[in-house]
Amino acid sequence: MPKIVAEDDVIIRTSQVILDPDTDPERYAAIADYYHVDVPDFDGWVNRVRASIPNLFPATYEMYGDQESFRAALGDADGIVCEGYTIGEEELAAAPNLKVVQKFGTDMRNIDMEACARHGVAVYPLRRRVNIAVAEHAFAMMISMAKKLCLINHRIDEQSLHDVGFAARMHDTRHAAAANWGRVSGLGTLYGATIGCLGLGEIGREVASRATAFGANVLYYQRNKLPADIDGPLGATYCGFEELLERSDYVSVHLPINDSTRGMIDAGAFARMKDGAYLINISRAAIIDRDALMDVLESDRLGGVALDVHYEEPSAPDEPLKNYPKALLTPHSAVAGRLNGAADMEELIGNLAAEIG
Repeated sequence: MPKIVAEDDVIIRTSQVILDPDTDPERYAAIADYYHVDVPDFDGWVNRVRASIPNLFPATYEMYGDQESFRAALGDADGIVCEGYTIGEEELAAAPNLKVVQKFGTDMRNIDMEACARHGVAVYPLRRRVNIAVAEHAFAMMISMAKKLCLINHRIDEQSLHDVGFAARMHDTRHAAAANWGRVSGLGTLYGATIGCLGLGEIGREVASRATAFGANVLYYQRNKLPADIDGPLGATYCGFEELLERSDYVSVHLPINDSTRGMIDAGAFARMKDGAYLINISRAAIIDRDALMDVLESDRLGGVALDVHYEEPSAPDEPLKNYPKALLTPHSAVAGRLNGAADMEELIGNLAAEIG
């Protein structure tokens, strides 16, 4: 029976429930429920995937939460699935039967490609559709705030525009165009704007590529500057955290949550942001200090705040963030349809099956 050893990631776990029939039934049920919104016949989908890979199913599939345990389990592994774990000479030497490494992403810097080639181990990247969907959501939030879409939706008569503070009145069309007769002020464009990416990982790079395509200037900050062959093609310029806040018209958060990022956007950070700037968070709520967020919304100094992640999920019905017209709030839906995740899993499993015979 083939053996797969994987980094323990909540998304990667779907491949475990597909490939290993001995997976904890509770985990299978939880993941089936997670997919149910778009894949109601989860069992049928799983069975179809299994039938397409007779050389790989059934498999033993083990997942580990740290590099050391992961490495120790590689002795009889046929395949590896990893996101951040290092795959180098030590790991390859510990895995004499290894045939394939599946990277759960496209940043291959944690994998020694030359060493894999010397050991005859195939390596596959995966451009995750889910990451693309999250980046699209962040970008949609930027556009929605720039165009004030949430505020002006359905407001196509004078009175409803007056209700939200715009002096709507048709222009003298004998001499002027009718465009924006609603007199909606402060409408913006992404072209020529500066978009600051906090974090330029897999999702941040998807955001940056779209921003550059729209003609925006892209800055980014994270602990370390990326090699020129990564940030160069994205048109992204590395800078310090404070400089990014001061220069950006849009600040988009794509960082993991840890001790160094928790509360990173605090009162001091908000004070450095431009008046009228926009903040977008599709990462983790706690990166933004909640009290500081409420204070800046109350001040009405920013152009808007867009959040797909929240301090409590589901939020309470009386969540105070809902009281601010400039707060665009979505229910952690940036990952979009589950079919994106299903397609990622099918590609991942197909790559493993192509090398394990």
